[in-house]
Amino acid sequence: MARGKVKSIINILTTKPSLESEFAVESSIAELHKIEDIEELRELAGVLARANHKQSQFIANALEIMCNQQDMINYLKRKKPRKKAPIMKRLKYILFGKN
Repeated sequence: MARGKVKSIINILTTKPSLESEFAVESSIAELHKIEDIEELRELAGVLARANHKQSQFIANALEIMCNQQDMINYLKRKKPRKKAPIMKRLKYILFGKN
């Protein structure tokens, strides 16, 4: 069951964007190509570089959190709960010692 969920997450992360999204990106690129002012292009490039850096940091932090959570899940799955002795055995131990 968990493997199916992992595969679906991978599929979601690797799917291509919608046609509307691709069109919006291509429209933005076409607008950038129309700009003739070099200073304006430099300013936009700086803004895009900062946004890209912030997004990269966000993704890296999110992946680190997911990896830590997966490690915790794996640890908890491996950890076997200790069985408690039946109540009578515990009472005998308390009242009479080891035997």
